Amino acid sequence: MAKKRKSQHQSMQTASMQNPAQTFMEARRKLEEAEQLRQARKLDKAQRICEALLKEHDDYTGAMHTLGLIYADKHNYNQALIYLTRASMLNPDDYATLTALSGVYLRLQAPILAARTLEQARALKPDDANILATLGEIYREDREYEAAAQAYRQAIALDNTLFAADMGLGLVCDDMGELEEAAACFIKLLKRGARSIKVIHGLTQLPASFFNSGLLNLIDKAKPDPGEDKASFESALLFTRAPALDKAGRHEEAWHDLLKANAAEHEKLGRKRQEGRAFENMLLDGVRKTPIPTKIEPAPDGETQSLFILGPSRSGKTTVERLLAACDGVKRGYENPIVEHSVGQTFRQAGLPTRVNLIELPPVLDDAWRKLYLADITRRAPDARVFTNTLPGHIHSALRLAVTQPSARFIFVKRNPDDLALRIFMKKYRSTHSYAYDLKEIRDYITWYHAMIDALAERLPETSRVITYEAMIEDPSHLFEAASALCGISQPAGPLPQIGDDRGCAQPYKSLMARPV
Repeated sequence: MAKKRKSQHQSMQTASMQNPAQTFMEARRKLEEAEQLRQARKLDKAQRICEALLKEHDDYTGAMHTLGLIYADKHNYNQALIYLTRASMLNPDDYATLTALSGVYLRLQAPILAARTLEQARALKPDDANILATLGEIYREDREYEAAAQAYRQAIALDNTLFAADMGLGLVCDDMGELEEAAACFIKLLKRGARSIKVIHGLTQLPASFFNSGLLNLIDKAKPDPGEDKASFESALLFTRAPALDKAGRHEEAWHDLLKANAAEHEKLGRKRQEGRAFENMLLDGVRKTPIPTKIEPAPDGETQSLFILGPSRSGKTTVERLLAACDGVKRGYENPIVEHSVGQTFRQAGLPTRVNLIELPPVLDDAWRKLYLADITRRAPDARVFTNTLPGHIHSALRLAVTQPSARFIFVKRNPDDLALRIFMKKYRSTHSYAYDLKEIRDYITWYHAMIDALAERLPETSRVITYEAMIEDPSHLFEAASALCGISQPAGPLPQIGDDRGCAQPYKSLMARPV
């Protein structure tokens, strides 16, 4: 193989001396071949062609661009950044390179730079579907789901075959609770022949009313995504099959897949869980030792209230938020990292090493953080009276939020521990949640979180309320009474959104969950 590549390189050099025009056309042909191989997911072959081209023509921006895309497909975003940046330096008006570069910035946790770069691409090509799909991705990562949905729909209107736009819209609609549109997006992709595990998994996460028994057959035909290793794909497959079997009433089989899937993830994350447990116990002890009640200064008139809806993952926070969004003046923030972003910016502006956890912020920087936080609230929700946030990790800094941000309010959500443990056990998380792959650790985490809720509610009697998922589903007026007391919003007169009912989901698994694992 090495001799063959050397021979090809020598042939290109010889042709270059004999006929430059022919050499350039041959380079173009090979680049087109590399792109075809990339789209066919034969990434190593495509990479070798681009690398050979760059040895022969070190300023070939087309080869840099395609090689950057190949590395992005392999999830090697640092290498992708190198080649796409070089291509953009040499050809700054190439909107396609700018669009790809924006996507890489987003993967490297630089959303502001991603947005700025994409704006340059849009100025060059205002009605490009790929640019709009990338814009949707940026909004989705920033938890601006309504704006993301609009961008994805615009992309689909321009190109009805663009996978990224349909997939992104399906995921966003799921996050917003627009379940019929989410299902329509995933089904459209399947009808077009897509067999990505992400598409099938998206359908299995929807309520049973959207389930089709044929979905189980499709799971066996699922294919890994580009750059996905075997272990990750097999894990995704199990976490996709289990909820499908659950909806089909095949609970023993679902449980078997869940045990296998979670065991593999738990083995990778065991050490992180030990560290997390020690941190959580320290936080709970600190909250319990805080005097009662904590003195909270009144919020300035007219300031948008931050309503933190906090509970363990899968406890019903999104349902709470969706119901409250029916009230006038409420803007949904979803699981918004706005606190973390503004904390990180505060550290950077103070010339300190960057941290994103509010409890690590030196008190002398409280005012600086608050100004940045409120500015971001105004940018996201300029006309809202209440801005919601459902990121469960904010339980860690809730007490600090209450003291530092006077307009902060809290609705804490509890749920039946068995139902909650099952739903956590059935989900594969993108990051963190190291507790989520062992039943005992899940139960310990739920116990800790509920204890934090009790301790915080005791110390924040004027600015917090506790509700249960079960009571809210039984009668949503309990939720609106709590929201009215905290934020002055009242239940709307019209019909409420459809929210489903997941109470008692653990009942078929009670004996299985009681067995030693």
